[in-house]
Amino acid sequence: MFKNATDRQSAAGYRFKSTVTPAAKDASIPLNSKTQYVTEASADGKTLVTAFPNGLRITSEANPGHFAAVGVYVDAGSRYEDGSTSGYAHLMDRLAFRNSERFTSAEAMAAIEKLGGSIMSSSSRECIMYQAAVFPQDVPTAVKLLADTTLRPKFLPEDVGELQATVPWELQDVESKADMFLPEKLHEAAFRSGTLGNPLLCPISQLHSATVDSLAEYHERWYRPERIVVAAIGVDHQQLINLCIDNGFADLAPSHPAPAADQSNSNGSWFRKILATGGANSRIAVPSCKSVYTGGTWFDSKPDVDFTQVYLGFKSAGIDDEHGLYVYAVLQMLLGGGGSFSAGGPGKGMYSRLYTRVLNQHAWIESCVAFHHCYTDAGLFGISASCRPRNEHALFDVIATEIEAVAATSGKRSSFRRPYASQEGASLFEVKRAKNQLKSNLLMNLESRMVQLEDLGRQIQVSGRKVPAEAMIQHIEAITPEDIRKGAAELLASPATVLAQGYVDGISHHSYSIMVSKLSDNQRSLKLAPLLQDGGWKLQSERDAIHKSFSFANFNYAFAFMTAVALQAEKIDHHPEWFNVYNRVDITLSTHDCQGLSSRDIDLATHIDEAAAKYISQN
Repeated sequence: MFKNATDRQSAAGYRFKSTVTPAAKDASIPLNSKTQYVTEASADGKTLVTAFPNGLRITSEANPGHFAAVGVYVDAGSRYEDGSTSGYAHLMDRLAFRNSERFTSAEAMAAIEKLGGSIMSSSSRECIMYQAAVFPQDVPTAVKLLADTTLRPKFLPEDVGELQATVPWELQDVESKADMFLPEKLHEAAFRSGTLGNPLLCPISQLHSATVDSLAEYHERWYRPERIVVAAIGVDHQQLINLCIDNGFADLAPSHPAPAADQSNSNGSWFRKILATGGANSRIAVPSCKSVYTGGTWFDSKPDVDFTQVYLGFKSAGIDDEHGLYVYAVLQMLLGGGGSFSAGGPGKGMYSRLYTRVLNQHAWIESCVAFHHCYTDAGLFGISASCRPRNEHALFDVIATEIEAVAATSGKRSSFRRPYASQEGASLFEVKRAKNQLKSNLLMNLESRMVQLEDLGRQIQVSGRKVPAEAMIQHIEAITPEDIRKGAAELLASPATVLAQGYVDGISHHSYSIMVSKLSDNQRSLKLAPLLQDGGWKLQSERDAIHKSFSFANFNYAFAFMTAVALQAEKIDHHPEWFNVYNRVDITLSTHDCQGLSSRDIDLATHIDEAAAKYISQN
């Protein structure tokens, strides 16, 4: 259809610019002299993306400035780890810019000091990133350092030994800081099946089992070209390509055979395969280890601390839900919040709901702020707060009420679990103010060179394309009060995640009612159906409940069975409806707080069956 690959316009708004075979420049690194690549530009010409046949992607924006920024982004992190590699992304971060093929640790540190800029690494749940901000003339040195630490590190026994000695101190320091420690526990409780619930920092048990060989195997598995994006701001794109080729990025072997870079293929299909998710109508590439939100609780009793910290979280949208992502970003601004003392001023959120309706109304609340942790396929939205000990039971009521108030339909009583919540849905004025604040924060953050760099690198890594700030502004402007109401309602439809640290006596019982939700259709097919088919439980016709009758040899066995069930029911604060005559026990399960069956009924029914089997077998 196209005869010339140079000037055809793609459906995604990108234009193929060139197919080039560059020459090797650095004999110290083996290069493939037949390396080929294709470069595309965005519709506005600001963003360039180059794809190599091995899957490597290079992207840049030539924004003028006194400093240049360059980074390497590896699609790896704690969500991908299993029991044998738990915490390894954290260890890779701590081993950055040490011994490599071309640098010793001392030489790397000397080169970094000579640059006079900023160079750093960090690991997260979905990415390990290496970034540098330097003068333009120092970009070649920065790329050389980045290439060696990402592609050719040397894992030496002395470096591993140093980690095993220092990381425990880091873990202890993090644990002493509630604002760093509790969000990690929040993820562990919310995603109990792993992935996003995996520990971000390396556990002590895993740290001592890490070896030179196991770290090398981890690097070999995850630092593959198809998982790497090299990004730069304020660097000539062709210069960046040449630097990446010179430093060996283009010659990395992919995990799977790379698509053939056939220049005669006029539709650029191999380029599309590499970008995978590129294109205006494409979906976000969700990691193969899909996250599963479970909700849950975690309580840490520290009665002597000055403040009790509480977190209430719910499942929210991930990056793959573009509309939901902007809805929850606006909702976070609308709720806002902060500390009990603030200097105030324009843009500080002093008119947000958590300031006007919580901090200004309850002097015993020390802090209250909305949070939103967002990942590729899921998010975690909620409110964190702190108060003086023995007020935490009321604090849960306050923060749960604020989320439900936003979910309320104007003029109608809530159908959710807290019927006394103030029925004040988000007004048009509130939503407009929240959107303005979000736009202001977005544009202010994008003035930073390093924020621009990370935004570019991560967008290309996750979606294969760059969404410009102008498009983000349009998405924000399109959000309506009804979108906010529906978004808050969807939060409350998921099981809650509740955390508390400090004076927590009695919180677990009090918080139970705000955690319960009805079984979803999927939960009914996966968890309820086996009880009905094989367990002998029956659905009641007049309400959403299950019923089962048990018969024992005599009253002694029946009473022992009821005692065992009562102990478990008290432990989980969920009690059955039952009726006993001699050796017969009739049990009905339902959850009054959600007016139907919940996961607690499934758990208790399972325990009841296990207890019944024990005492029936003794007949």
